[in-house]
Amino acid sequence: MLELFLSGLRAEGVSGHTLAAYERDLRGWSLFCQKAYGWDPTARVENWLKVEPSMVRSWLKTFCRPVTRARKIAALRRLNRYVARLTGKEGWNFPIEPVKVLPPLPRAISRQSLMTAFRTIDNLGEEWPLIRDRVVLELLYGLGLRRSEAAQLRIEQIHFSLGQVHILGKGQRWRVLPLYPRLESLLKAYLKARAEVNPGHPYLLCTDKGAPIYPRLIYRIVQRYLHTHPHALRHSFATHLLDEGAHVEGVRELLGHSSLATTQKYLAITPSQ
Repeated sequence: MLELFLSGLRAEGVSGHTLAAYERDLRGWSLFCQKAYGWDPTARVENWLKVEPSMVRSWLKTFCRPVTRARKIAALRRLNRYVARLTGKEGWNFPIEPVKVLPPLPRAISRQSLMTAFRTIDNLGEEWPLIRDRVVLELLYGLGLRRSEAAQLRIEQIHFSLGQVHILGKGQRWRVLPLYPRLESLLKAYLKARAEVNPGHPYLLCTDKGAPIYPRLIYRIVQRYLHTHPHALRHSFATHLLDEGAHVEGVRELLGHSSLATTQKYLAITPSQ
């Protein structure tokens, strides 16, 4: 049953990160029940419907952090909804109490620090990996891309004639972002250098040897130059826009958030707002 559930999520276009988290949590739940009770609730629908509230509580007590328990509960609820669709019933006949988690405020890098770092990187040279690194950082900060979105970006999604970059984000939702002058200039220089590497794939970003870039390499690039994580650049993109007076709804569209509440958390860290 678990494999069918995970296959269904893939077909729905659930992100790889979310899918991996659900699989990890539900396999952990399965292993816990097998050791504690001698059977696997994720093996069959019949098993799932035999689960008792005490079993769920016992498993959740093994985790100290509220954010971890909240993630485990989200995985159980998602699979429970799947079982309910299969059976035409409500799944478990007991509620799973939510865990209240106060989300941490994102930390933005100061504009001065970012501009100093970018000027330093611009002066390092014009070798292939350096040009690629500049494009990676520009996409993450200048467009506010998620690391996965940058890794999956294809050349065909860049439209120089329209001055646009089309991004396929979470939930398979498209958004259109501006191809501003600095990014356009960097991309043209990069594509010229990329052609000399002659990669045999459609993805924009490449490894040093021309293979499709992977998320871990993007993380290492950001660490190398800015000593932080890729998502900090996305946080900075949103925070700096709001601090300069951008409307929160406009920033939501640029970030690709499905909920305005997700974007509004940045208002708490923008002094002028």
